[in-house]
Amino acid sequence: MFQRSAGLCLALAMTACLLLSVGCAPPVAPPALMKQVDQKLTLPQVRDNPKENMDKMVLWGGRIIRTVNKKKGTLIEVLQLALDSQDRPKTGYESSGRFVVAMPGFLDPEIYHKNREVTVVGQVVGVELLPVGEVKYKYVLLRGKEVKLWPKRPDVVRVYPAGGFADPMWGPVGMGPNPYWYYGPYSWW
Repeated sequence: MFQRSAGLCLALAMTACLLLSVGCAPPVAPPALMKQVDQKLTLPQVRDNPKENMDKMVLWGGRIIRTVNKKKGTLIEVLQLALDSQDRPKTGYESSGRFVVAMPGFLDPEIYHKNREVTVVGQVVGVELLPVGEVKYKYVLLRGKEVKLWPKRPDVVRVYPAGGFADPMWGPVGMGPNPYWYYGPYSWW
């Protein structure tokens, strides 16, 4: 009896450790830098009041629009997206706008390419009107301190029955073969 309960306790402890290790992602930035971040400061607030928010540290994320290397470093244009509990950008296209982050050094545009997800810790340095097509757009400019490039999300593959859910073999809801009466005298109903 004691051996069975000890084995059960060991199995539960190992499962708990596994769940805790899977559920925790490494932080986007060192704790000292994260303490400087104003978690409540949003992109629209900074865009509308740049002087008030100058030099404040923000944590924003989104999907890369483009990456351009310059002599002084790399500029990353990002479509802002809300962050989840692990500070990773949420999927979807609900955005508050765009921002540009300037990172020191060279970041390869083949790695930091269009549609990759990033989370950035950066210092607000201003707002500038830059072209997007034939219009001028108000970009928030950040001096990047940390950038986290997230791994690509796995592709979702859905498998359906050969003829789809409308296949007579699978019934009207696709839950297996139809009952006997489907082709019987009540099929007109």
